[in-house]
Formats: sequence, structure tokens, C-alpha cells
Amino acid sequence: MVMTHYMELLSLHSPWFLILFMLVPMVLAETILASGAFSLLYKDHRSEKWDSLSHICGIILGVFFIIATVYIVTSYVPTIQWRGPIDMVSIWAYVLGVIPAVLILLQELGIIFKNQDSTSKIKNHIVLMILFVLFTHLAMVFGMADPKLAGYVPTQQEMQMHDNMQMDMNMPMDHSQMNHDQMNHDQMSNGQMNHDQMGHDQMSHDQMDSNK
Repeated sequence: MVMTHYMELLSLHSPWFLILFMLVPMVLAETILASGAFSLLYKDHRSEKWDSLSHICGIILGVFFIIATVYIVTSYVPTIQWRGPIDMVSIWAYVLGVIPAVLILLQELGIIFKNQDSTSKIKNHIVLMILFVLFTHLAMVFGMADPKLAGYVPTQQEMQMHDNMQMDMNMPMDHSQMNHDQMNHDQMSNGQMNHDQMGHDQMSHDQMDSNK
């Protein structure tokens, strides 16, 4: 299986890029969705706390995802060679997530939807978050797929890298097997040495008896 550039991006500087590009956005998005749901359920002072949490997470998500998208488009994409349509969908679907993230940021800053009531703003949050989760999960699904499923033919270098990865994954198993074989060999050698030693001691004992 050949990895998409989405998966390669997450594997860079492990585990930091995995945390930054997957864990952080997902936690913020799910927090915003949960806050919006609880705000609609509660109509008392508890709703204000959830609105405040949603407001903070919305700003953080918008700023963070703008920075992440700028990095991918300007620093990562120019350095890669596309591996077919699956590879392209995985990257650009993730980048499209910046659209709902920016809209949420603009709403939280009071630039758009400022004349709507609190209930309408919460509903906007939920709809935008659903779009954000849709884009990021689409990137995730295609990112975990094999580009060869869409007709991509890997280069010789990519196949060699894949073989090297497989060898690295199998190394611990081979190493443990070597240790096991070495242990058995040592035990057999020790057993042979003990047996030889016993035979030698027995011969010495017999010679002493005969001399007597």
C-alpha cells in the first residue's frame, strides 16, 4: 500500500503534526458542537456558559485552521508530486475545511450574522461545524485509502520505500526470533557441555576406582 500525502503529513515530526493537524481541530470542533447542543437545551444561566465556551473555541479554531491551511498550501503542497485523485481529494478536502472555520471566526468577531439572535447564531455554529467535520472526515477517509485504487502507479523509489517500511516493521519480530533461537542454541550448548562434563567426571571416578 502506498501512503497518501495526507498520511505522510500527519507522520511528519511525529507525533506533533498528528496532534496539530488532526487532534486539535477535532477536539475544538466537537467541543463547539457539544456547546451548541447544550445551549439549545438549556434556557437558563447554564446556556451562557456553553455559549462562552463555544465562542472561545470558535475563535481558536478559526485562527488555528487558517495558519494550518496557509502552511499546507504554501509550504507542503509545492514540495509534493500528486499520487492520483485519491491523494488530491485527501489534501484539498482538508484545506476546504478552512471555509466553515473562517465563517465561524467572522461570526465570533461580530463581522457577519451580527443582527441575528443567539439561537440563530448557535444554529449557524452547528451547521458550519457539520460542514467542517464533513470536510475533515472526507480528508481522513481518502487519506487512509491506497492511491493505487484510483489507478495510480507508484514509482520504483516509492515501492522501495514501502519495502523498507515493511522490513522495519518486521525487524522486531525477526529480532525476537533470533533471540529465541540463540537462547535455544545456548541451552543446547550448555546441556552438551554439562553432559560432556558429567562424562568426563564419570571417567575420572572409574579410573580412581580401578587404581584402588
